[in-house]
Amino acid sequence: MTNNFMITKPFWIKKRDNPQLGTYYVAMGQLSKTAAKDHAKALYGDNTMLRFETEAEYMAKLDDLRKNGESIQ
Repeated sequence: MTNNFMITKPFWIKKRDNPQLGTYYVAMGQLSKTAAKDHAKALYGDNTMLRFETEAEYMAKLDDLRKNGESIQ
């Protein structure tokens, strides 16, 4: 008997708050929860990881950020 399900990794956008550079976003793509947690660590400033379950939600958020004039890397 085989399982017919596939575990998919969520999509992530990192919100970076840098005291000198300001706030910007980094499109991270698909990451495991563990990898996302590692990316949330910052020695200077703050990182917030935004999680999206589907690629469509992820792309829509990136489009919204661009429309609002946010910096995306």
